Amino acid sequence: MAQILAENYIDLNDLIESKGAEEALIIFKKSGGGAISILHKNIFKHKNWAAFLKNLPITIHIVNFNNPSKESERKFLNGKCKYTLVFEEKMLDEAKLDLTHLVKRARKPHPSKEDIKLDMGENTFFLSLTFPELKPHSELLSKLVQGSDAMELRVDLLGDRDPYNVLRQMQFLRRKTQNLPIIFTVRSKGQCGNFEDDPESLFELVKWGLRGGAEYLDIEMNWEMKYRMKIINLAKKSYPSTVLIGSYHIVGQKKNIPEIKKLFKRCCNNGKVDAVKVVTTAFEESDSYKVHLAAEESNLHVPYIALCLSPKGVLSRVLNKRFTPVTHQLLPFVAAPGQLTTDQIMNSRKALNILTDKKFYIFGFPISASPSPNMHNGGFEKFGLPYTFERCESESTEKMENVLKRDDFGGASVTIPHKQNVIQFLDEVSEVASEIGAVNTVIVKHNEKTGKKCLFGENTDWLGIYRPIKSKFVAKKSKNFALIVGAGGAAMSGMYAMKKLGLELLVYNRTAKKAQELAQRFGGTAIEELSSDCLMKAVGQEFPDVVISTVPGSSGFKLPVEFLKHKPIVFDAAYKPAKTALLEQAVENECPFVQGAEMLVEQGIEQFQLWTKRRAPKLVMSEAVY
Repeated sequence: MAQILAENYIDLNDLIESKGAEEALIIFKKSGGGAISILHKNIFKHKNWAAFLKNLPITIHIVNFNNPSKESERKFLNGKCKYTLVFEEKMLDEAKLDLTHLVKRARKPHPSKEDIKLDMGENTFFLSLTFPELKPHSELLSKLVQGSDAMELRVDLLGDRDPYNVLRQMQFLRRKTQNLPIIFTVRSKGQCGNFEDDPESLFELVKWGLRGGAEYLDIEMNWEMKYRMKIINLAKKSYPSTVLIGSYHIVGQKKNIPEIKKLFKRCCNNGKVDAVKVVTTAFEESDSYKVHLAAEESNLHVPYIALCLSPKGVLSRVLNKRFTPVTHQLLPFVAAPGQLTTDQIMNSRKALNILTDKKFYIFGFPISASPSPNMHNGGFEKFGLPYTFERCESESTEKMENVLKRDDFGGASVTIPHKQNVIQFLDEVSEVASEIGAVNTVIVKHNEKTGKKCLFGENTDWLGIYRPIKSKFVAKKSKNFALIVGAGGAAMSGMYAMKKLGLELLVYNRTAKKAQELAQRFGGTAIEELSSDCLMKAVGQEFPDVVISTVPGSSGFKLPVEFLKHKPIVFDAAYKPAKTALLEQAVENECPFVQGAEMLVEQGIEQFQLWTKRRAPKLVMSEAVY
């Protein structure tokens, strides 16, 4: 029996037996504490092994690349296990990390449509690798990640396509590229690739992308439906975390818009895939516009990639908004004719005004110490976006109103004292922000028909409270109570967040009238003082299960000691100082706690994604705050 050590680390010291096991069967069964069972292949000698395996959610076949077993044993084990991990005897530490990642992938559900749109968001790119063997380019791989959101493993270009070697290369690629998502692609010769035009052997190899835990799987849609649906059904049933991309490449033939629209429809495969990719051949520059016009007229409900091969189709790559395949100046050759680097595409978009300079702001007072500019500017810089984030500090609304009217205004973060009074200058407010009664995010939208600018108000504060508390909260009884201290915009977001979490609401504020107004708005209970007697009288319980303080960190606010005896989750929205008096009190009493910086990062990530329509760089933004 092995255990998950720390948060996401797996101990595999007994992976290899004393004399060196050739193969092992690893079976993971999710249970309390994340226990993991490690079983040798002798499990199959047990008369009830089939029923035992059938009831386990994750089964992984571990392969010793240096000392493989007989082909018959391999096929037998592969047929009984969902996943395969390849390790080398002198690289056991790496095998542990690889297995950790594979288990995390295997436990993930299918991403939502919104998550897929963010991961394949605007101004995202993936690098198409062209190496026949990755190991000789170990140092180079770490340099190739700059400017890319994913790596495409072109399996058809590998020198050795033995499935275990392919997985070994895939795992090596993960380690050398900071675990960037992998697109597993086997491109046939008829589709501008290097694999034989044999659907049986091609799709047999494609399956190994699923077995290796690939984040994306490219599925060629030129083949008969029976081949396509076999791999799609397998992925949907057993590998839900993998995103399926239906692709079609037209080489050396000119296609008109109606014909291209049929290709997009075919790639959608009756709604069975998560994204589509259509690549035609450009004979003239206008063909770049045709492929994108065909995509727009197809009214696709999934992200799409629309490209043209040949140097005359270069513009199609500049026009392609999402998940554009790119090359790198350090690669020996391009994976497809006309491929550009990330920098070349971004510079062209700026030159053509597809991507324009924008200014983002934080409205509030006082905000001179706000880390928001560093947080968002770090994200913009990471992705090469021509945006800047500045402070707009003023107690009055006049300065804010003037900034909102600027032509280059891209969006804003809003803090005290403007979370309510900014609403009067907006054209529209989301249902969430309306229900909370406060806006902390301004987004610029444009009418699709008229192009008219619309200022849209949103609230992401509540997510900055909801997500950290949800990750720590465990309901121990039928009714659980959250105490919110304060009555401003952050308190409103806290009330909304805890209501979404299913907790009963309590609110305390020094001005009793404000507490009563807030309680009435969200269906909670206002309490006149912070004491166990007051709580017992109000709700029949002497202590809260969650406490959210939204008062300034400089206030020195603390809770009555009796509130902490039952170890509530203590959340302090103030991020200055990092350890407030309340958080120090929580630490002293061994209570789980959440710092205000975590809220700032969470809500900031959501803002960044609303503004840029792509996944935010969480690590970069976090480092700017902590």
